[in-house]
Amino acid sequence: MARNNDIVDKEQYADFDISEEMYNEIELDNDVIDALEEEDKIVNFDSNCLSQRLSQLSTSNQRQQKNGQRLDKTSRYLSNKNERLQKLINEILSTVMTTTTASSIPVYKEEDLRQITSLIHKIRSEEILHSLWMTYWKSGMGQLIENQTGPTIWPMIVKTIAKQAINADAAENDACTTLVHDRLREYNDKIQKYQTELGVLKSRLPNDGETVYQTIETLIEQKLENLRQKIEHKITLVQYDYKDRALELEFFQQNPSDHCIKLYKHLYDVRYKQDVTREEVQLVKQRISHYNNSPRSKLQITHPTFITTITNQDFQQQLNNQLTNAVEQAKDDMLNLYVKTAETQMEHYGKQYYDRELDKIFVERKSLPVDQQLTTIMVNLLEQRADNRKERIKYVNQFKIHCLHSNSNH
Repeated sequence: MARNNDIVDKEQYADFDISEEMYNEIELDNDVIDALEEEDKIVNFDSNCLSQRLSQLSTSNQRQQKNGQRLDKTSRYLSNKNERLQKLINEILSTVMTTTTASSIPVYKEEDLRQITSLIHKIRSEEILHSLWMTYWKSGMGQLIENQTGPTIWPMIVKTIAKQAINADAAENDACTTLVHDRLREYNDKIQKYQTELGVLKSRLPNDGETVYQTIETLIEQKLENLRQKIEHKITLVQYDYKDRALELEFFQQNPSDHCIKLYKHLYDVRYKQDVTREEVQLVKQRISHYNNSPRSKLQITHPTFITTITNQDFQQQLNNQLTNAVEQAKDDMLNLYVKTAETQMEHYGKQYYDRELDKIFVERKSLPVDQQLTTIMVNLLEQRADNRKERIKYVNQFKIHCLHSNSNH
């Protein structure tokens, strides 16, 4: 397996780069993301830089310092001094007061409603993020596939954070287990604490308080929908990546020779290029269609200042029109070039590209010793892994389009 680790690790970093690009396209509460999910930030650097950085990390003191900084940032977000959180609470309370009987609640109860809103928001945020880390845990415990016991596979992001936060010299599995266990415990402790506080406040509501409570809950769920979508997307990617690594491990359990590994990597790369180019063509076309149908497609053009000094209004308008048309034409040419480039790439890696390469290998294997040949089981595992990768690419691209449409509605 070690012979292929560098390829896989590089691929997984690239995958997270792609997903981070997607997340930038969807409007999320950045305070929630930064404060409650700081560990999700991945720096794009190569393996040598990673090794150098990890080798400079010290042991438990730095771990405590990093955890303290993260918890401090979380505390600042959840405190009453956070203006954005308070604005959110005010918006929700305003809606509650105008749509329920809460308007008849004495003034001294408004502070209870404010605290209830804040606590529900905290609980739901922590629960959403807890679900992501529980997925990490199941992956690392080999429990990600329901009713099956699989290999223990820690996601790349967990391995990276564990090395930074715990100890660069610690055994990888121990470091990951400690990190995820501690994080889940933090989430559980905070959720339990907030629920206890919420129970006390809820008991002080008047008889019709349940309606008010449910209204607050519904509004908060709506406010956190974008965060939920992002985390659900991450969870799905973890599931795809788990299956990818599990199928790769199963291939190596066949004890392939170095030559078989070389053929395997070549065929996987060929199939990947074929699948990704086909999906990227569709993505580019959908992006262009969305852009052309969006009001934002009309570019705001800044005209040279000298045009405003022209006294002849007809001539000034003529120059403005010429400049606008030139920019719009350049935009159309650029978009058409994107499509043409993608289609050219797709033609190169046509539908039969992988099949031709596979046929060529099967012809050549007749002259090879048995231990140098790809077996039927190996090829089946390769194609299962490639199919999983194809579905992952398609899922990622669909999420990108969803984000585009989501942004256009804001």
